[in-house]
Amino acid sequence: MKTAQQVLESFYEHYNVDKIKLTLLESFQGYSLNEKKGFLELNISEQEVSDVFDGLIELVTAVRTLIEQGKIEGVRA
Repeated sequence: MKTAQQVLESFYEHYNVDKIKLTLLESFQGYSLNEKKGFLELNISEQEVSDVFDGLIELVTAVRTLIEQGKIEGVRA
């Protein structure tokens, strides 16, 4: 199992802000315009979208862990 610090480092090695914005925009666009029938031709695979969402979930969990450990400052629980 990865530590919170390892999750943060891994996330930032694989994704940048533009990649996250584009993936989220395209996935929401595909969902809303296609009436839940699946993804439109978005030039991005469902696996890529899934990977970004999984990475975001891990990132939020890692940040929460680091905040609770007092290693970074953030919003108090």
